[in-house]
Amino acid sequence: MISDMVENQASGYVVCVVFGMMAGLVAGIMRSIVAMIKNNTLLFWIYDICVWLGLSVAIIIVSYMCCDGNIRLYIFLGFFSGFLSIYYTINWATKKISDYILGCMKKRLD
Repeated sequence: MISDMVENQASGYVVCVVFGMMAGLVAGIMRSIVAMIKNNTLLFWIYDICVWLGLSVAIIIVSYMCCDGNIRLYIFLGFFSGFLSIYYTINWATKKISDYILGCMKKRLD
C-alpha cells in the first residue's frame, strides 16, 4: 500500500517526464526549422531565448499541476530527463538521417 504522498510524487514525476518529452520534441522541430531557414547567428540567439522561456513557463505550469506551485526536485529532474532524452536521441537521429538524404540529393545534382 503506497501512501498518497508517494503516489502523488510518482505520478507528478511521470507527468513531468511526458511534458519534458513534448518540450524536447518541439525544441528539436523548431531548431530544424531555424537551421533550414538561414544560418544566422541572431536567429539562433532568438531561438534559444524562446526555447528557454517556453521551458520556464512549462515548468511553472507543471509545478502548479503537480504540487500546487511548490518547488520540488523531482519536477526538475523529471522535466529535464524527458527533455534531454528526446532532444539527444530522436532529434539527433532524425538530423543524421536528414543530413544523409540531403547529402545524397546534393551529389545527384552535381
